[in-house]
Amino acid sequence: MADTKGITLSCLCGAATHTFTIPTSSLPLPSHLCNCTTSRRISGSLLTSYINITHDTPTTTSKKPDLTFLTPYPSSDVLTRWFCSTCGTHMYLEYAADGHFEAATGTLKESEGVVKYESCMWIEDTRDGGASQFVTHIDGTELKRYSRESGVSKEVALEWMDDPETTENAVQKYGSSDGGKEEGKKIHATCHCGGVEFYISPPNAESKLAASPFSDLIIPYHRQLDITANIDNHPWWVVGDKRFLAGTCACHSCRRASGFDITFWGFIPTSNITLDATGELPFTRDERRYWGTMKSYRSSPNVTRTFCGKCGANVFWDGDERPSIVDVAVGLLDAESGARAQELLAWYPERVSFEEDALNKSLIKGLGDGLIEWGRTNKGKEYVATGISSMQM
Repeated sequence: MADTKGITLSCLCGAATHTFTIPTSSLPLPSHLCNCTTSRRISGSLLTSYINITHDTPTTTSKKPDLTFLTPYPSSDVLTRWFCSTCGTHMYLEYAADGHFEAATGTLKESEGVVKYESCMWIEDTRDGGASQFVTHIDGTELKRYSRESGVSKEVALEWMDDPETTENAVQKYGSSDGGKEEGKKIHATCHCGGVEFYISPPNAESKLAASPFSDLIIPYHRQLDITANIDNHPWWVVGDKRFLAGTCACHSCRRASGFDITFWGFIPTSNITLDATGELPFTRDERRYWGTMKSYRSSPNVTRTFCGKCGANVFWDGDERPSIVDVAVGLLDAESGARAQELLAWYPERVSFEEDALNKSLIKGLGDGLIEWGRTNKGKEYVATGISSMQM
């Protein structure tokens, strides 16, 4: 067996492609699923993860990656985050204390046997437990759960919430079916630097006037069924007239665009997105108007992805086939209930979108199993989407 192994990683557009040599004795490299507010705001994801690619070996040519095509963002005095200036992929953490670099796990060309996820950390930042409740086991091993930094802060239970009553009240007050819904109330969304911000209003009559084929989250594209066209335009993106559908994705392009293995999307009609709290500035695709630091990247012939040009936060997935709906990165939402924003979003627990394309099969299998169990545990609560049948399709 070779003493070293080459690890290659790349952004979505390929401008930043690097290979590092690490000792095989260090494999698999430990990683932790981070739930902290800063990570959510700079990524748009509810879970971020990194591996240490700085190692002392005779064949290592450089401890510092080529940063030519990357933009730095000092998110704190502790570290600087580096992302691709062209496509927005988060690539590295650079630590101020010792100068070591860590690479975002979603940028790797190879993950199985290279990365070992050991815990969920910084759960206390989520208020509602966040997506840590979606990933509880990987390869049959239970992940440890920490309130803050992994291994040094206190461990917390799976059902941990900062204040369960406050979270539950926020959800029920916002979306109650007894007429108590706070009509017109909007949820604020922002990246970490504040350069991109917008507001999302709850579902209304206009929400159902949008048009879209079915998402892979509901009906896998690889099955190639006619139903994916959604000829009758069933408004699958609205659940129970109270929430917008939200889900997870493991596709190659989403993973490499964000830099992380799992992306978390809310399916939101553009009619429910405004650039201001009063609703006077409607959604527009013209970046020059009101969008601040947002940049776009055409990731395929029919898809535009947007991100903050200052902090790199993933913002929208915008497909040409459904111009009246965009996917919004959930990590940007300032929801009263917590990171899962369940007053606005109903999470789909029966499938991970494009799970067949997952790079790290073990992680995504753990996510899929965890989502099913989470949906089973929460069955009966009005803000939980329980599958196609529950949406009366």
